[in-house]
Amino acid sequence: MSPFFLFFTSFLSLLTLAQADFPALYNSDPGDAQPPSPQESLKMLKLPPGFKATLFAAEPEVQNPIAQAWDAKGRMWVAENYTYAERAKRFDLGQKDRVIILEDKDWDGVAETRKVFTEDVQMLTSVEVGHGGVWLMCPPQVLFIPDANGDDIPDGPPQVMIDGFTVAKDNYHNFANGLRWGPDGWLYGRCGHSCPGRLGVPGTPDEQRIPMKGGIWRFHPERKIVEVLTHGTTNPWGHDWDQHGEMFFINTVTGHLWHLIPGAHLTDSSTMNPYVYEKLDTIADHYHYDRSGKWSDSRDGKANNFGGGHAHIGMMIYQGDQWPNQYRNKLFTMNMHGRRANVERLERNGSGYTGKHEPDVFLSDDPWFRGIEISTGPDGSGFILDWSDTGECHESTGVHRTSGRIFRISYGEAKKPETPFSWRKPWPKADLKGDEHQRVLAIREMTQFWPIDLITGGQHPQAIHEIQEPDIFLNLARTDTSSLVHLTLASTLQLCLKKQIQCFRNQLDFHLFSVI
Repeated sequence: MSPFFLFFTSFLSLLTLAQADFPALYNSDPGDAQPPSPQESLKMLKLPPGFKATLFAAEPEVQNPIAQAWDAKGRMWVAENYTYAERAKRFDLGQKDRVIILEDKDWDGVAETRKVFTEDVQMLTSVEVGHGGVWLMCPPQVLFIPDANGDDIPDGPPQVMIDGFTVAKDNYHNFANGLRWGPDGWLYGRCGHSCPGRLGVPGTPDEQRIPMKGGIWRFHPERKIVEVLTHGTTNPWGHDWDQHGEMFFINTVTGHLWHLIPGAHLTDSSTMNPYVYEKLDTIADHYHYDRSGKWSDSRDGKANNFGGGHAHIGMMIYQGDQWPNQYRNKLFTMNMHGRRANVERLERNGSGYTGKHEPDVFLSDDPWFRGIEISTGPDGSGFILDWSDTGECHESTGVHRTSGRIFRISYGEAKKPETPFSWRKPWPKADLKGDEHQRVLAIREMTQFWPIDLITGGQHPQAIHEIQEPDIFLNLARTDTSSLVHLTLASTLQLCLKKQIQCFRNQLDFHLFSVI
């Protein structure tokens, strides 16, 4: 008798009790279509030599996994989304969404324990853990459920921390997602351009809200500051930071790879700022489909030689030590129609980076495979969330709610870590006299609370800060030889400050253009 079967039967009675008050799930895909069994799907994964995959979890203990996060104990928190529905319905608010906690105590690649943290939220797209509780993206709101003592039981009802994230009637799958703590202590998130929003903490007057039309935003949990860092792209759905503290993100369609530059306006989206001269393009030097035809022609294996297709979702920059060194610091993203992971090599180029296409990995022959997230686990193994459906991304066949898989991918035999995430290296120390990455971090640290301009170019309502020691930045603009430092200084020009120091901005602008 297989370990998975024993695991399945041991949970069945518990799940029946736990779901007694949970709305009955239904599948809206036509007929009685069923995915391959979890074990069959596991066998359909094609891995590079030396790699091994295990079924960390599968239905019924996990279904419709849309996002995940790790806590300090090495447990996986999973957001299960059941309210997402077919296009005609958009969302079925007769359903509820759920957050569960999975743990593999003996580290054999199969989660033995499952807890339900909450099953009373809707339109859930992301989960993150920290600052005394659990953070949930439930457009149009970001919710915080307190759990100060860490007993996995909510201390009270959800609290609204941010609101104003629109959910559009058309292209509603571009809504806000992706909560992740950054190395700077801010909570970062993403949003597609067809769901423009006006962000703020609850009660913020409309004229003081921060407009957003696609891109990346962040929130400071102590100061309660909301700001939009970059505007544009179609539907960002994956981001991570490299070993230097630089953030990169994935866009699901068209240009797929971007380097975060605070204040940047990016292609693939109209802008409300009439003064933008030219929007920045993807940093990848390639596409994963044939651009000579329509993007829709890249499905059904027709783009396999390019990388699988136009749609990307989920992203990690691998910095663990469980996989071979050749994968270290490479960027991985799930290619939806290609049923695989695309791999990018990030190279410094001029003021920023270029993404180079490396060989694809983790291909699946399962037609239901829909990799939606990829992350690095406590021991450095990789984990892939599989939405397990056939009706996503322009394939309107309904929603199959009763399946979902999570795969652990390790190299050789994985060992239980004595300390979860011990593979993580300290971030570079911010230092104006250090290497170019340390100097960049120092600039960002000194200016992190200078509010960024609004999307329209107007003054930010929180623009109350004075520049401290402006000569430091002027001197860097005059003398620093790093183009990455120049780029970082240029992004500070869009920080909104009092009018009396406009002359500083003019001087900094002059020096930067004189060295570029």
